[in-house]
Amino acid sequence: MVAYAVPKLSKARKLGRKQVLLVAVFACGTHVSGQETQPAGSPPTVNVADNDAVRQALQKLDVWLEGRLLKDHLTSLAVGVVYDQQLVWSKGYGYADVARQVPATDQTLYRVASITKLFTATAVMQLVERGKLSLEDPVQKYLKWFTPPEPAAADPVLVWHLLTHTGGLQREIPGMDWDKLEVETPAEVEAAAALTPLKFPPQVRQKYSNYAFMVAGQLVEQVAGVPYREYVEARIFQPLGMSGTRVLNGDETDPQLAVPYGRRCADGLRPIEPQMPGSALQSVGGIATSVRDLARFASLQFCTGDDYTGPVLTGRSLREMHRPRWLAPDWGRGQGIGWFLLRRDRTILLAHEGGLPGFRSALLINPVQKVAVIVLSNSDEANVGAIGEGALGVVTGPIEKAAQPAEPPVAADADLARFEGLYRNRWGEHLRVAIVGGKLCVLAIEADDIQAGTTTLERLGPTTFRTHVGELRMGGDVEDVVEFAVDAEGHATSFTKESGAYRFHRVN
Repeated sequence: MVAYAVPKLSKARKLGRKQVLLVAVFACGTHVSGQETQPAGSPPTVNVADNDAVRQALQKLDVWLEGRLLKDHLTSLAVGVVYDQQLVWSKGYGYADVARQVPATDQTLYRVASITKLFTATAVMQLVERGKLSLEDPVQKYLKWFTPPEPAAADPVLVWHLLTHTGGLQREIPGMDWDKLEVETPAEVEAAAALTPLKFPPQVRQKYSNYAFMVAGQLVEQVAGVPYREYVEARIFQPLGMSGTRVLNGDETDPQLAVPYGRRCADGLRPIEPQMPGSALQSVGGIATSVRDLARFASLQFCTGDDYTGPVLTGRSLREMHRPRWLAPDWGRGQGIGWFLLRRDRTILLAHEGGLPGFRSALLINPVQKVAVIVLSNSDEANVGAIGEGALGVVTGPIEKAAQPAEPPVAADADLARFEGLYRNRWGEHLRVAIVGGKLCVLAIEADDIQAGTTTLERLGPTTFRTHVGELRMGGDVEDVVEFAVDAEGHATSFTKESGAYRFHRVN
């Protein structure tokens, strides 16, 4: 067994704050330039990296990550922060190779393990877009050998069941041995399918399954007519500009690949972990990538508009991948196509982690604020998920504020004051109509949260307005038309909502 001690801070890192930052910029691969992460044709975005509050947040994040490296005795971390189509900031900490003192950077390759499943799911969605298959098709339609003994009266396993871990497949294919690092070949996976019963019928429960994504990888090969590695390189990596990313069998060596270190022993040493070879694992955990490359895939997730048509997926297909296909009973967690969905207060995160011996990875995305965090490590016990959520907590607020374009002062229409007043419906509910920031608003003054209870009105005609609410709002106020009735002098006496179905009368 080969083992190395966890590195201590270099002399450069023991210097004052200015010197540490200087070393970080040139030696640790820091990137703070607002680099575009998507191919040409992406929508322009505000360069949030120039904002003072964002810079201050990144400085705090930098210090905190340095502390996590020390506290957890990690060999390395590589972290990136993405806003929409920009890699706002990225940096490496510690060493990709301790023995050779090779520092980790944002271009160091790490095996991202199960994050590979997101690329496999993306490949399947591409085939759906091309009309080669449907998510609602039985898997057996394309893979004739996929005939698992099913529970009584079980529905067939559909394509989307594989991608959401809801097909009832067991976690590993028989013959898989993580202790000996032995994995079945594609031929052995095929032979075992008819002998491996489902744990339960499809859609009864969600059970994480590497086996399901082995099958999904072979589905891609069968329908596309090319090997999995060749397909994702040509159809996903190249269009996104992920030039350093590759699919590994597990036994390759590469000078850009971080050395995988096992758990820290009592004497402070870490063993170098061997890797699991096997082409059947490629669609499950075979991808090696860097922070800078993975940022391009993260940026793709924000291109969800109807007018987005490529180069990898349309905005419609990306939304389909992000929507919940499975929800836990407490609605705290869910499952999309490939993506895990995590509820954090009023926010839903898209997330996936990965782990192989000596490698840990996490990709977390806030789709509403369009902020993503990437965390990669070559330390076996690195808590990358917690680090990623901590990083999101530091940067999301400042980036959200910085991303808002500065609005010039708005002068209210001269006649808007005639609509202001207190209104009440027949059930006694009160609403206040007032000019706020130059715009006419309806305020639910009895609401517990006045921010959530404020609706801005966009003018459509002399007395006609349309409600404008945020993406998180639900209910009848979304895209509703408000029509005011006025007296002979033009002053509002009431207004209606929902095509006149609800009326509020002015009381003062």
